[in-house]
Amino acid sequence: MPPLPQSPAANVPSFNSSALAVLAVMLAVAVYVELKERRIPNWLTLSGMALGLLIAYMNHTMVSSIVGLFVGFGFLFIFYVFGGVGGGDVKLMGAAGALMGGHLIQPALVYTAFIGAFLAVMMLIWRKDFWMRIGLGFRQLAFWRKGSATELEPAAPIAVPYGMAIALGCLLALLDGNAV
Repeated sequence: MPPLPQSPAANVPSFNSSALAVLAVMLAVAVYVELKERRIPNWLTLSGMALGLLIAYMNHTMVSSIVGLFVGFGFLFIFYVFGGVGGGDVKLMGAAGALMGGHLIQPALVYTAFIGAFLAVMMLIWRKDFWMRIGLGFRQLAFWRKGSATELEPAAPIAVPYGMAIALGCLLALLDGNAV
């Protein structure tokens, strides 16, 4: 009898159930606290990183966990430097990377970026200043108008609860990666 063909999921490293439980609790608490207090606490993100590395050490997947930690943290750190996300978001994505590993954090980052952009647009529409911001952006591009840059008043920044985007992005990466 010939061997059965392997599914594409057979090539994906397995995902530990204890890492999944820690990830689920960490992301749920992060979303709740961020929506309530507009911050993600250090005790949550740093313990998530430590538990991710510990679980990886016990399962002999330390390299993948370290890669996930650095990729998740490093990618969002670039946006933190330019004021796009908060420090808690950076550490949360690093902790998610430590728990998910290098193979799953990459699609999680892509999903998170799209979900974060969608949330930002929805918040603009909800705040009812979407068209005002679009018009302001076009007026700032009108470099040929004399004095156009000095007469425009910048709009107030929008605070997007990016922890929610991270949680949804991680969930989609897990579902897409056939890891659950």
